[in-house]
Amino acid sequence: MKKILLTFIILVQTALWANSDPLYEIRGDSALLDANLTRFLHQWREETTCPIAEGNYTNIYLHGDTTQGKKIALTFDDSPDENNTGKVLDILKHYDVKASFFMIAAPMLDVNATITKRVADEGHLVLNHSFNHPHFTHISDEEIAQEIQSSSERIATITGHYPLLFRPPYGSVNQRVVDTLNAQGCKSILWSLDSLDWAMKDKNAIIENIMTHVQPGDIILMHSSRANNATVEALGEIIEKLRNQGYQFQRVDEMLGIKAYR
Repeated sequence: MKKILLTFIILVQTALWANSDPLYEIRGDSALLDANLTRFLHQWREETTCPIAEGNYTNIYLHGDTTQGKKIALTFDDSPDENNTGKVLDILKHYDVKASFFMIAAPMLDVNATITKRVADEGHLVLNHSFNHPHFTHISDEEIAQEIQSSSERIATITGHYPLLFRPPYGSVNQRVVDTLNAQGCKSILWSLDSLDWAMKDKNAIIENIMTHVQPGDIILMHSSRANNATVEALGEIIEKLRNQGYQFQRVDEMLGIKAYR
């Protein structure tokens, strides 16, 4: 009964979004998610995308240009990790794919600092995902500014590049947060396709979700932390399947036509 209810919810949401503008929608679903999580996701997506579509949130991106061919951007959150980030880099190097890594600065010590530099040295973007990964809607404007500045400064010390692009932890934004990020000179990058690798530990479910929902211009959310073994297992097959469908991979700065670094 639970699976039937979840399938019904997904079908209803799909029907409601069938005629929506892909620039202002976030996709990604699976029958493996329970009904409560599915409802939560769709509520968060609506609350986040509506102010963007209405122009109330500025300098915040979900999606690339849908008219420039089958181009997509792979993005990885929550690195650096001494294990899975390196494995993701090995796979990307094997397939000659460039990606964008939104990194948490606090763990960038010792071997993780080496991994962070490797990301930059191999031509990927090292971007800001905060210093300690708090919910930005739960902290003050001053704390947001400190999170941004401390993280960007550490990234710059390690890589030589001061990032201008930021991804809010948990995608947690409201008008106050967006205004504070803009005041810090950040452009915020969310995503249009959620791989759900943070919720699902089944590589086949991750692959199916991406291949079912992918569209030209997608910014795809994935993760490369120590919890994301299934992401590593799925990544090579995802790249192969997308290439077989004619997709080309870009970094988010290339896709969006914006500067990644100061």
